[in-house]
Amino acid sequence: MAIISRWFISAATRLASDPRVRTKAAEVFEKEVKPRAAETWRKTKPKLKATRDELTQMARESDAVKNPGAFAARVKKRYIDRDDKT
Repeated sequence: MAIISRWFISAATRLASDPRVRTKAAEVFEKEVKPRAAETWRKTKPKLKATRDELTQMARESDAVKNPGAFAARVKKRYIDRDDKT
């Protein structure tokens, strides 16, 4: 097993030092990976904001600082129990 892992490390090192491979990797990142990541972030950002706002409201309503157990129970009921049903 050690021989295989050494072989993979050696191959990865050689590939990483090859300028052609590095150029191709940069090209793929700029043309494919980066645009997909930007699109995914654009779609996800409103959902994250809505969840943040909802958690903030729950924290205010249950006074999370004075009673963290009640806050945790509300979060569990809202998110974890909901996931069990799907």
